[in-house]
Amino acid sequence: MKTMKYLAAAYLLAGSVAQAQTVTADQLAIAQQGPALGWATVEGETTGGANAAPEQVFVVSTRAELVAALGGDNASNASNDTPAIIFVAGTIDLTADDAGNPQDASAFADPDYDLDAYIAAYDPQTYGFEAEPEGPLEDARERSEQNQKAHTMIRVGSNKTIIGMDGARIINGTLLVKRVENVIIRNIIFEDSYDFFPQWDGTDGSQGNWNAEYDLISIEEATHIWIDNCSFSDGARPDDHLPPVFGRVKQHHDGLIDIKKLANYITVTDNRFFDHDKVHVIGSSDSRTENIGHLRVTFAGNWYDNVRQRTPRVRFGEVHVFNNLFTPRADGPYSFSYAFGAGKESRILSEANAFEISADIDAGRIFRHYKGEIAQDSGSVVNGEALDLLALYNAANPEKPLADQVDWTPPYSYELADPATIADGIRARAGAGALSEL
Repeated sequence: MKTMKYLAAAYLLAGSVAQAQTVTADQLAIAQQGPALGWATVEGETTGGANAAPEQVFVVSTRAELVAALGGDNASNASNDTPAIIFVAGTIDLTADDAGNPQDASAFADPDYDLDAYIAAYDPQTYGFEAEPEGPLEDARERSEQNQKAHTMIRVGSNKTIIGMDGARIINGTLLVKRVENVIIRNIIFEDSYDFFPQWDGTDGSQGNWNAEYDLISIEEATHIWIDNCSFSDGARPDDHLPPVFGRVKQHHDGLIDIKKLANYITVTDNRFFDHDKVHVIGSSDSRTENIGHLRVTFAGNWYDNVRQRTPRVRFGEVHVFNNLFTPRADGPYSFSYAFGAGKESRILSEANAFEISADIDAGRIFRHYKGEIAQDSGSVVNGEALDLLALYNAANPEKPLADQVDWTPPYSYELADPATIADGIRARAGAGALSEL
């Protein structure tokens, strides 16, 4: 095999020059690929860093090296639109300091933040359920959260490909793809976007809830994005790793991939999402009517395993979900709630998806109404049997029906595989590690 060597770094990190590493011709060729289908192929191409000059091909294995390869200053890296291909090698912990040492909550906590005092102050039995927390302790929590965000939320600029070598992992933080275009992320294990400082909100639902801030990948005001062959989970700290507080799960994770304000032309293919609660929100608020005409997203070939909800939950967008595999569970910390959430003015088109569910899960719960009026499913199977998922939903929810016919057609070519036969192939193909020569 011919080997091509590129200078992986020419900057100072932690007092020493990072080592140049080898990238093979096959690895580079894979990194130069773009999506073959979906919304990311519409109204222009999604090429990521395919046009990167040799000096803009990097191999990184620490947070500091990743930030440097993205431009050098995390606060301003989103404005760096120079094409680059960034190979991730090994495990990058986004809490790590510049010397590579992982950090815990104490590194980010405001001096006035005290968890025990926070819990005592906002106990709903005394504080009540009528208002969100206010006051010095909540202000200190917010400052702590901002400290963590500034360090663990890594900003990605336009025209970038971030691709993992074999076994690559990015843990304990977020890739933020905001106000940019043309980004590709492939073949990486993402784990545990852990919020050290979740907020209690007694007004959230009838019993209140703890809410976390961070997704593993957050996309906002960004266009032409492809996420492919990655794995996403809560990692070693599942939602039930700590006891409940105020009788509610103390949630430390938000989404796996969330796609929000004005994002558009996005394809998500061949990923594995597992052991998590809230997977994808498409559109963050019913009030953001500017999202009409945006939030066009394709999900294809993904495996949703032991996840609870939002696969996806959509507001406004034209979202195409086809040939995915869903294997939810009826019990445990991620017990199944629903798959497709039809939110305000959403247009979910589901085609030829495969669900493997136990007798404890009613197929009428696959769709859920969130102020939406319309959705469509055709050709999907449940335990190998073709079922009319919208009819099942409507029969169970006559007070909140969903009309079964969306008013759009995907403007790209695609082929539907037989959903009764896709499960084994998706299990073998979905997630990090399936791309050869990486």
